[in-house]
Amino acid sequence: MANTPKKVAVIGLDCALPHMIEKHIKEGRLPAFKKLIDDGTLAENCLAPFPTVTPPNWACIATGAWDGTHGITDFHVHQPGTSPINENVVQAFSSERVRAEYIWDAADRAGKKCIVLNYPGAWPSRLKNGIMVGGGGMSVNEFRDGLPKLQARINMCADQLVTNGVYPGGIRGKLVEAKNWSNLPEGGEPLEMEFNLLFPATREKPADTTWYVLAHQSAGGAYDRITLSPTRDFKQAFCTLSPNEWSRKITTAIKMPDGSEREVVFRCKLLELTDDAEDFRLLIGALGETTGWSQPAEIAETLVSEEGTFAPQGGIFGLSVGWFDLDTYVEINEQYAQWMADAAYNLLSNHEWDLFFMHFHPTDWIYHVIMGMMDPNLNKDRSSMEKAWAAHLRIYEAADRMIAQILKACDRDTLVVLVSDHGATADGAPFNPYDVLVPAGLTTLQKEQETSPKSKTQAVSERVIGKGSAGAHVLIPDLKKSKALPQRELYIYVNLKDRDPEGIVDPADYEKVQQAIIDALYSYVDPATGKRPVALALAKRDARILGLYGDGIGDVVYALYPWFGGQHGPILPTAEWGIGSLKALMSLTGPGIKKGHRLQRTVWLTDLAPTICYLMDLPMPAQTEGAVLYQALKNPDFKTEEINKLKAALSRMETALQRGERQPWDKHECA
Repeated sequence: MANTPKKVAVIGLDCALPHMIEKHIKEGRLPAFKKLIDDGTLAENCLAPFPTVTPPNWACIATGAWDGTHGITDFHVHQPGTSPINENVVQAFSSERVRAEYIWDAADRAGKKCIVLNYPGAWPSRLKNGIMVGGGGMSVNEFRDGLPKLQARINMCADQLVTNGVYPGGIRGKLVEAKNWSNLPEGGEPLEMEFNLLFPATREKPADTTWYVLAHQSAGGAYDRITLSPTRDFKQAFCTLSPNEWSRKITTAIKMPDGSEREVVFRCKLLELTDDAEDFRLLIGALGETTGWSQPAEIAETLVSEEGTFAPQGGIFGLSVGWFDLDTYVEINEQYAQWMADAAYNLLSNHEWDLFFMHFHPTDWIYHVIMGMMDPNLNKDRSSMEKAWAAHLRIYEAADRMIAQILKACDRDTLVVLVSDHGATADGAPFNPYDVLVPAGLTTLQKEQETSPKSKTQAVSERVIGKGSAGAHVLIPDLKKSKALPQRELYIYVNLKDRDPEGIVDPADYEKVQQAIIDALYSYVDPATGKRPVALALAKRDARILGLYGDGIGDVVYALYPWFGGQHGPILPTAEWGIGSLKALMSLTGPGIKKGHRLQRTVWLTDLAPTICYLMDLPMPAQTEGAVLYQALKNPDFKTEEINKLKAALSRMETALQRGERQPWDKHECA
């Protein structure tokens, strides 16, 4: 029927901001976004659950359940049975931690075929008839569950820099006279550097691997090309590059300690080479294994992209420590967008499917890098602001091209949904809960422990939990003397006897300490800005109004004003500041959906799953708590009308059966 889609494709864009999308649409730059929004319904007041952060919100989208129900209550979760401090929390990126049923699992048990691509927290798969690709982190080939801070483990490894300069985390060596090479081109005085790969962030350490770079001279004597090779045989070289040139896609094998080999793909870019070869930088992009991240396992081998590559961590580390500039960072994410586009198109074109869910993260990474640079209230350097806006546009254009390619695999009977998990604002002033709790006598700190200093961008990229205001110390509470223990981004725990391993607060004083924490949070004024950071502080029992409840949350829940803290997380979903907004994206286009409509009602991310199930006659996921978005439908009563028609048809059939062979004019014979 016209009101019922035959398929649904949900395209998730992490942290995508609807008002930014509309700005670029007006500039004529995002045709795929424009077509979907013009032909469908856009929710102008779509709100994310609190906290506004990746793992819990994507779980809300796919289950229709609130955080307290599905159990993922922040980017990290507290490990049960341990003291409630930040040293005892880990990242939550596993389907085994999610206590609510995913919509694709509900559809799967109804016999539908589902494809899930790079959806955070979806791995490992429970699908019996469907396909799962990635889902163990924020990008394919990345796995985060159970790791501290923002650490990730990768199949095979993250980006590497080969250089003769001094760069944090780089592979440093010296170019010397090239010797013992086979099949070298004639002429010049080539220089070589032998080096061992570091395999940063690898899940499984490979065997020692030695590669080579070779610097070539042009006819004029200047060094103008670099060759990367796994041996000293020029015919076996991976690539030869000029400055600012990317290689083609490279496929090779990496040996493991047991003698086996793993196939990997990657691309390289020659970032710098001076005429005298005194300075050079060669970026070896992330080595991505071609298997090990799909269920069924053989699906991974079929997802081949000529231009696209994997981008675990999105290149943020290399940018933050000065390996490369913003243009190269954007290029890395453009290549990843192409891989995602090719993977999605391949999956949708070559497999039967009823339900497709995917997630794309570069729209989030870019805000962690440049949001402050984009905001004219925070950046008075017009040149850097223009560069930031240009990079922002390129990321959204890459997403637009990805969407356009996906739409080629969707017919007119497909419901297409664009959705993000939260919005963002620029970095505000730092807020440290210890600055509140220590003066209030609620927390006592151990001696500060030195850590290595980090650049501001690197600190943002790692989101170091529990760092001090200066960013150079880790603050650890003394559990024997502390009544209150801050944890994760928005929680404070009462250090309670009989519950916490080293608790000191008598249960009889629980509510008294709770209230003291809340009073201290509301009373605190940041001395640097003269402003109060805390927008909301609630006792645990009252946090249910935010969808937060159960064992996964602290005894006090607090939220910050957007002019404090990072881009999102402890910031309320209604917040707006500067050029930013925490509102999420939700656009629906397809059968049964109003065309060119702006939905004014409050929409929650939990509403998407039940709306899809209602339209497609799918069983509701078992723990769904959201509402059907009736106001987005052309005919909100179409289900009732269908039922009434079926009832009328059934009544006619029953009448005909009761009449049997009698004609209408036959008299009824009474017994």
